[in-house]
Amino acid sequence: MPPPFSSGKTGRARRREEFWNHVTHVVGCVAVIGLIAAIVAVAWQQIIRSSPLVDESYVRTTKQEPVAANTWSGRTQSEPPQLDAMRLDGHSVPSPDAAKLIGKTVLPKAVPLVSGIEDIENKRDQISKVVQAFLAARIVAGKLPFVREPERVKPLMDEYYAREPMPQIVFRSLGKMVRVEESGYRFGYVQVLLDTVSPVTLIIEERTDGNFRLDWECLVRYGELAWTDFLRLKPEEPRLMRVKASRPASPPPNGSKAEWIELRHSVDPGTVLACFNRDDPLLVSLVSQLNQGNWKDVPLTLRLSFLPPTDQASGHKTLISGVEGKGWLILNGSAH
Repeated sequence: MPPPFSSGKTGRARRREEFWNHVTHVVGCVAVIGLIAAIVAVAWQQIIRSSPLVDESYVRTTKQEPVAANTWSGRTQSEPPQLDAMRLDGHSVPSPDAAKLIGKTVLPKAVPLVSGIEDIENKRDQISKVVQAFLAARIVAGKLPFVREPERVKPLMDEYYAREPMPQIVFRSLGKMVRVEESGYRFGYVQVLLDTVSPVTLIIEERTDGNFRLDWECLVRYGELAWTDFLRLKPEEPRLMRVKASRPASPPPNGSKAEWIELRHSVDPGTVLACFNRDDPLLVSLVSQLNQGNWKDVPLTLRLSFLPPTDQASGHKTLISGVEGKGWLILNGSAH
């Protein structure tokens, strides 16, 4: 029989060994779990990087149609490109930049057209300063900053004032002001009261930047020749002239396709008879303007030439070869 001391020592050693075996097993399990957790974490990060989470609210937002991107906000200083795309035929087309912004095709009616100077009476002071500065200038360079389309008009002003003295008139005040309803443009009629001379009427345009410019061509009734020189020289090459047209009291005999009107200058004396083919598609706007004005003192901007002497049975007869602008206005600097 072994001694009791030895038996107790062996039992304690066995229990100690079992304890440490149990600890080692637990530590091993924890290590395995940690390793698995690490592997899962790495795999999850890879999944996150390759497939980002989608914000449902963002998706809903991107599916909505653009709001107010295809309409004019009314802030003329911040959105001139849409206004620059206006056409003269009563429709509007968005500019390329606006189309890119919208990201889709926009119908012509998407951009509202302007027509006339809004609240023109409240802009009297601004208009008065422009008119006064224009009249005070004594050279073409001084007048140019206050006229419409200065680059196109400058050579016309140089030529005109080379043959006509520049009037020295003194501005007094503005009279009546009327908004002009012309689709796509901010125009207004302005009566200008002057010292020592009769009042004159100007056409004023409000630009998209809020500034105002006057139409010099309408003011002076610009023509490539003075009216007296046109009657005297009888050019057979077409010349641009600003005239008033009426149906003649006794038109000469003509064929079925010929139409006659009597032309005169707004100030200078003398009249001529002009004929045109009413079926000419290039003269559709001429017939339209005559009809709108009831064929009586209708302001027109025409390309006129005299008929050869052999074709003039009586009096002065001219041929209309083209129509430019509307009334005495050149719109967008191009013929229509």
